[in-house]
Amino acid sequence: MAAATLERSGSRYELALPAPLEPPPPPEPPPLLPSDFARELHPHPPALDDSQVSHLLFSRLSDEDVEEIVRRITEVPELHAHYTVAPTRAVRETLTLVAGAWLGVPAVSEKAGLITAQPPEDVHAMARGPLAAGGGFYEADLIAEALSSVGVALSDVGSALDFGCSSGRVLRALVPAYPDVRWHGCDPNAPAVAWAAEQLPGAELFVSADAPPLALEEASLDLVYAISIWSHFEPSLGLRWFEEMRRVLRPGGHLVCTTHGLTSVALYVSLGLRAPEQSREIADALYSRGWWYAAEFGEQGDWGVVNPQWGTAFLSAEWMLAQLCPRWHVLEFAPGRNQSNQDVYVLRRA
Repeated sequence: MAAATLERSGSRYELALPAPLEPPPPPEPPPLLPSDFARELHPHPPALDDSQVSHLLFSRLSDEDVEEIVRRITEVPELHAHYTVAPTRAVRETLTLVAGAWLGVPAVSEKAGLITAQPPEDVHAMARGPLAAGGGFYEADLIAEALSSVGVALSDVGSALDFGCSSGRVLRALVPAYPDVRWHGCDPNAPAVAWAAEQLPGAELFVSADAPPLALEEASLDLVYAISIWSHFEPSLGLRWFEEMRRVLRPGGHLVCTTHGLTSVALYVSLGLRAPEQSREIADALYSRGWWYAAEFGEQGDWGVVNPQWGTAFLSAEWMLAQLCPRWHVLEFAPGRNQSNQDVYVLRRA
């Protein structure tokens, strides 16, 4: 116990004082939940029955072709497990195409026009294995659905660009589905573009630089799509690429693109893919300035493509609107539409 000494007229007194109280420990912060990063906009769920591209390709198969593929699916446990729990007809049709391509069923290449080859291990591919065979059907259907939501049919498109095509996963579904479209694709990953060009004679593919311009004429395209590309651009570079898309699109042409947004932050929290502190930092940045960026690929780059302005980016819908309008018309905004993660935008060139 502490003591205090008092002195008065030659006398000395000691007074015992109570020990000081220890300050209480700070309260534990409540755990972060996905709802902490939510807002009044609710995620836009995938349309499981809207698979325009997949259905178009599936419809070219005969009943006998489908029966053969389904019979052979039972021989591959991974494919069979997914096929038996497919929730809708549309999902079963897509899985039939995937399985037919993986198993090398002749009708899939001869009638549906799908490429059964898979990129080798040293070539960049967004997905591999039995469930990634044939092409990016999910993304192709997503693009078709996004355009349909604003009254545009892929069959009416004259020329289109896959911006960031890599080894042509999405083009491998779209080129055979719509052979009358003049398809283009570009990517800075030269080996991936070279492999895709060998496999896709129906598309004009080229290697692009890390910054604009593209080797395309002004107003030469009706459509550009970019899946998970602006989710990687440092925002100032992303704005330069938006201007380049505007240059190569004709007036009234459309851009379909995806970005990380608040729905992505919530998803990463729920899956434990990012630390809660970083997730809060990202969300705060989106609310305060509209974007967050980190050069997360480091010095090794992304599959050999080294660019400090190519990392991980999150963009808010408000930032997109403020930066793009009025040079673009934002026709559709579907939060979380891509894999319950990335937001999908449909833009029309003003």
